[in-house]
Parts: sequence; C-alpha cells; structure tokens
Amino acid sequence: MGTETIMTRTPLAVRGTGSALPGAPLSTPELLRRTARHLPEGAPALALRIAKRLGIVNRHMVRSFLEPQETPRAEDSAPKLASRALSAALSAAHCDVNGVRMLIGHTTTPHTLLPGNIAWVAEELAYRGAHIELRQACSGFAAATLLGASLAAIGIDAVAIVGSETGSVFLDPRHIGADKSQLINLVQMGDGAGAILLSSLRHAMSARIELSFYGSLEGRIPPGISMTQGGSGFPHGKATRTPHFVQDFQAVRTRGVELLRAGLRIAVESGVVAESIDWWIVHPANGRMADYAAKLLPLPEGKIVCEAAELGNLGSAAIWVALDRLRSSGKLALGDRVMVLGAEASKYMFGGFLYVHGPQEPESS
Repeated sequence: MGTETIMTRTPLAVRGTGSALPGAPLSTPELLRRTARHLPEGAPALALRIAKRLGIVNRHMVRSFLEPQETPRAEDSAPKLASRALSAALSAAHCDVNGVRMLIGHTTTPHTLLPGNIAWVAEELAYRGAHIELRQACSGFAAATLLGASLAAIGIDAVAIVGSETGSVFLDPRHIGADKSQLINLVQMGDGAGAILLSSLRHAMSARIELSFYGSLEGRIPPGISMTQGGSGFPHGKATRTPHFVQDFQAVRTRGVELLRAGLRIAVESGVVAESIDWWIVHPANGRMADYAAKLLPLPEGKIVCEAAELGNLGSAAIWVALDRLRSSGKLALGDRVMVLGAEASKYMFGGFLYVHGPQEPESS
C-alpha cells in the first residue's frame, strides 16, 4: 500500500514548549472503583486485565467519574487546559501572548463545535490575533507544524500551536454493557494539552525543527477510530447517549505499525540517518509502545520516549506533551537529535519531525 506525503525542510526555531495535565493521577483500580456501579458484572476485572496488557497504570482526567455523565471540572475545561499549556510555552519563551502572530489549535474534543475550541482559548488568554483550528487527533501536531512552517516562510512570526484532548467526557460507563470495547477507551485514554511556540530560525544552533512531514495511507480505508457528534463543554441529556469514540481495535493495531513504518521510511528517504538519532518519540498510544517500536520498526531500546503508562493516550496532545516533558527532563544534551513519529487511525494519517536540542532562540530585535 502506498502513501501520499508532503514534507518541508523549512527550519523552525522552537522558542518554548509547555504542557498541562488535569488533576491528580488517577490509577486504574481507583478509576474502576468509581465506575464499578455502572459497569456490567465482570467488567471491572476484565478492564484491569486490559489495562495491564496495554501497560496503562495512571492517567489524568478532566472529570471525576462521580457520575456516569459529567462535563469537565470548571478549572479543567478544554479552553482552560489548552490555555495553561500555551501559557507555559509562552513563559518558557519569555513571550507575551500578543507577541504571537498566529494561534493554531488541534483537537477532536472541542469545548463547542461552534465556535471552535481555539476561539475559547484565545478568549481565555485575552489574545487579540488570528487563530485557526484543525479538527484532528494524533496527527494534528504534524499538520499544524507544516502550517506553521508555511507561515514562517512568508514572515509570520511567531506561531503558537496547542493540541488538547478532554476525551474522558465522551464515555458513559453505563453503555459498556452493550459495547464492551468501550472498556479499552475507559482504561487507555487520558486528558491533557501540550503547546509549542515556533518562529523563523535566526541562529543556527538554537533549538529547532529541521524537517517535518505529513501524509496518509492510500486507498479507501474505513476509519479506525471515529466519534459521534458533540462537544465536551455541553451537558448531555440523560435520554441521549453520550457522544463517544468508536474504534476498530484490530484494524488500528494492524495499520498502526504500518503508519509508523511509513513515517520512518519518509524520514530516512529525507536524509535522516537512524544511527544519528539520540531519542525517538513514537506516538504513545499505550504503555507498551516503546517495546513495540523497538521490536517492529526496529528502533534502539532505551532511546524511545513513551510515558503512556502514567499519562494514557493523550491523542492530539500526545506529541507536544512528550516533547515538552523530554525537554524538561534534563536528559537532552545540546545537539541531541529527536525523531518524532506520529500516527492517527481515524483515516490513517502519519507525520513527524526532526527536533534538534539547543539553547533558546533569542527574541528578535
């Protein structure tokens, strides 16, 4: 099966990154304790086995699961979560929000379908500039990066990007009796937001993205994951089923590896030498992804970043959160090269970029 891909070598300075996670970590046993009264007999034990197989121990969620249907906690709404991540990225860059020329958001779980989630984020931050929203999941980071590179190429500095998910709102444990596959969503997914501030590269040794690409598998392939209509900020009537994610888990498992291999092939064909890469960020769909990537791609063990065991699958936020946490971890040395490989199963898209660690880009005069 072939691929369709676009790629750019427009260098981008990474001026700052940030992430936000809602509430305290919620362990799998505690999550199941809270939802047990709404689950069919035997479901909690099965969910524990699924979580162990997926390697998911904890996650952060915008809701508390004290009721089967809940909107996010007020302090953890989709706009507030995204705003916290953006504020962290701007703070790291010593940049005021109105120094941003374009604000790009991407999510599958917006606060409202209209206005877009990023409009609420802009309001939350008192941002007065232009903003754009992409309705994408795990590959949204790649599409947004390419868009940022295009804007930088025509002199639009600086571009702020935020990916966020509040997917826990879209799960009603009472419906698991009719669809046990929802147990996987219950234990696998997490909520969060991650952000990055990009600009044109003026100093060659600054932290930067040197290569970015985005593509999809060819062919009329049924969605591996989809979602019924809704918005995370709207309360859901008790007579209506909560909008929810639907997954073809077997198809996702099969084609997910295909997507990662496609991304790796594009990177190599673009001149990336695998042996020159110091760290790999592979989409953290589950806590076993480091093992899977080392075995199936293959990639070097011990150099693959995956924190899904403690965060769950963060969807649209996953890559930005992973990059921010790696940059903040103290593990990176100046000049370290980080290859990012992302994959999205909705209509089987993939993307990635090459990040090179360096000092912060000085502010333009």
